[in-house]
Amino acid sequence: MSTETKPATEAMSVEELRAQTRLLADELPGTLRRITLRAGGISVDVEWENAPAAAPAAPLAPAAPAAPAAAAPEAPAEDAPPAGLVKVTAPLVGTYYQASSPGSEAFVKVGDIVEPGHQLAIIEAMKLLNSITAEVKGRVHAIHAQDGEVVEYAQPLFDLVPVD
Repeated sequence: MSTETKPATEAMSVEELRAQTRLLADELPGTLRRITLRAGGISVDVEWENAPAAAPAAPLAPAAPAAPAAAAPEAPAEDAPPAGLVKVTAPLVGTYYQASSPGSEAFVKVGDIVEPGHQLAIIEAMKLLNSITAEVKGRVHAIHAQDGEVVEYAQPLFDLVPVD
């Protein structure tokens, strides 16, 4: 008898999860890009086309003096991404690895120059190793994933600055 009721209980929790996800999607602003539901260990991932804007910081902070306001354009210039930045994203969901085996040197580090076809990382999915390669010649500007981290489809992995 317990084997008959267990699948019904699991199906009910999936239906409840689906219903709660629909309510969440309807209540929050923006255009949905993707919803992922998982029944085992219950997980919901919701991604919007354009994430809802955060509350502006200006009303929370007092007015800035004129001198710091003049210095403000310099800070964003330092944090601004370089022109022509190429983002390498995960082509599938899986576990990200920065090297061919544990303890080995990483395929790339920030500052390395890579050629088209140069291996950047590996994503393991369903016991298959999928090579992530550069599509352009460029310098590795940023690495967004950590070794052993589970990555999602279209999650940014690397930023490359094209070089001639």
